[in-house]
This record gives sequence, structure tokens and C-alpha cells, in this order.
Amino acid sequence: MSDHCVVIEPAALSEFRTKRVRRDSYQRINSEEVYQSFFLTHTCYDCMPKSGKVLLLDARLSIRKAFFALVYNSVRAALIWHASTSSNIGLITISDFINMLIAAYDAKWSSVATLESASILEWKQNLYKKNAVTDPTLGSTIFYLNPEDSLYKAILTLIERKVHRIPVIHPDTHDFLYLITHKRILKFLYLYIYDLPQPHYIHQSLSELKIGTFNKLVMIDLQTKLIEVLRIFQAIRISALPVVDGEKRLCGVYSKFDIMHLAATRTYANLDVPLCDILDSIHDHTTYQLATCKMTDQLFELMDKFVSREVHRLIIVDNSQHIIGIVSMSDLMKFFVASFEKLSRINSNPLNGNNNNNDGPIFKSVPMDI
Repeated sequence: MSDHCVVIEPAALSEFRTKRVRRDSYQRINSEEVYQSFFLTHTCYDCMPKSGKVLLLDARLSIRKAFFALVYNSVRAALIWHASTSSNIGLITISDFINMLIAAYDAKWSSVATLESASILEWKQNLYKKNAVTDPTLGSTIFYLNPEDSLYKAILTLIERKVHRIPVIHPDTHDFLYLITHKRILKFLYLYIYDLPQPHYIHQSLSELKIGTFNKLVMIDLQTKLIEVLRIFQAIRISALPVVDGEKRLCGVYSKFDIMHLAATRTYANLDVPLCDILDSIHDHTTYQLATCKMTDQLFELMDKFVSREVHRLIIVDNSQHIIGIVSMSDLMKFFVASFEKLSRINSNPLNGNNNNNDGPIFKSVPMDI
């Protein structure tokens, strides 16, 4: 591993972790509002994993080595450190790798040398020029959350900015603590799932709740070329594509993270290869299982599958494995937020007769400063 790559273990930040006295008593909260209270009264700091890593890459590191670092550490994003300004200038993600590969392909691979030798900083500067960004210093414009920000604010921010991850930065030391994601928030909630009162919708089925995407589904088949898959990922903000066979039945899933095998095997120069030639090398079919669900599955079952299978989306299928829709973690979080907003409207309506402070929720939903 290059000297320009630094891995920071959160275990080294254990001295920052202190016991927190909760402002709420879950036994006194209306079961319909318990998740909203949970997200409002827990912070990004509470959600920080006890064990994990933050990958920090020097902006002078070559693009190829940067993605080798992602593969080696099994992470989807890394922070970029700009030594000249002593600041972090952003993240490098799998989406960056996709954009680089498409640019090289469209240039008839005349820019493959750039992919091999150019630095992260050079790539970012060229990208900013292409997008008419006038700040050549790449100043510290990175968006982040404070450890004391509530999980509710984190969820709203992830949804509104349509991103999968946001850095959490200590306000005094400016140290990066970790990257907060939908996945991390859901796993944190799931730790307490059996201790919390259960809202009625947790036992409702997917067909009743209508969570997910059911129209205009984008699917690919085994003959789809890899370059076509990359263009779909570039054009549509999705993290995975279902793969169907000749009878339109689900036979696999190709995700953005699977693209990292191109960097690991250095086979990114051939993007005209069909998926059928590469899926076997990515997934071990002796152990690989598709993460699916049915319309009859209850919300609690979906949450359990998300956490236990450690996936970001579930493919909704019928008994014949034909695809009905897709439900993602972001869909689940949007459902929670929509439920919270609906409850807030009901509680604020004077016609509902719920003006007794002793019977109502013990928290107030305040506008998030985003």
C-alpha cells in the first residue's frame, strides 16, 4: 500500500465516546411516534461504530492506486487530503471511477494513460473545469455533519442531497470520525428494535405500504455490454441493476461496487464484454444468494433482511422470480420521514382534540437546519 494512503481506526477515538443521558423515556412515547423520537434524540455521534475505518488518500496519489486502495480496504469511498491547503477537498467514490472509465472509452482509450498515471487532484481539477467550476483551489467546500446533529437531520440531509454517505466531522478538531449512511442508521435503529414500542405499520405488508419503485424499472440481461451498464449508472442515480434471463426472471444483480473488480483485476480496458462473461468471476454461485422479498413481507421482515444480508436494496419478486419492483434503504428512510410528517400534521391539527400534554409526545419536531 502506498505511503499516501492512511487508515484511521475509530477505536483510536474511543476517548471521545461518553455516556449520554437520554431526554426521552420510550415507555411514555406513543408507539406511532417512537421512531421519530429515536431519530430526534440520538445523534450522529451515537451512531458512530465502535470498530471501523476511515480511508484518507493524498490528492497526489494516482487514480489507479486510489481505486486499488478502495478495493484493498473494501470501502466504497475515501476522503481526499490536499496537503498544500491542509484541508480535505472531498470524496472519491465508485461513481468517480465510472465517470473515468466512460471518459476513457469515449476517447477511444487515448486517455488510458491518464487513468493509469494521473493524480486524484488532476482528475478533480479537470472535472471542475469541465463543469465550469471557477474555484481552482478546490477550497474546503466539502459538506459534512456535526457529531451532535440528530439522526433525523442526517436522514433528511441524505434524502434531500440524494447521496449515499456524508462525512461526520468533529467541530473543534476538524477530525473525520466516520461516514454516515442509510445503512449505518438502520443498523443502529435495529440494535434497539426489540426494546422499542412497535408502531402499527411495522407489521404491515409491502403491498399495503407501497414502499419502493414499481414503475419504469431499469433491468439488464446477460448480453448487456459492460459499457452500457456503466452509462446507466452514470445517467440514473441507482446503486444496482437487476439482471434477468431470457424469460425475464431475476437471475442476478450487478451493483456499482461490483465494478471495483475491474480495478482489482486491471481489466477495465475491455468494456465491450457482455455481463455473462464476468458475473461468474464476481459472484461465487456456491454461496451467493440474491436478496429478494415478496409483496406479502412485513416491514419488520424487510428491515431484518436489510440488516442481516447487509444489502442496500431488495428485489421484489413473485413466486416465479419475475420482478415486481425494487425497495431500497433510501425508500425505507423516505417512508419513515413521510410517516413523521403525517403524524406532525395530525398532532398539530386542533380538530383532533389531542391537546393534552400528558397524552401527547414528549418531544417537539423542530425544523432541521440543513
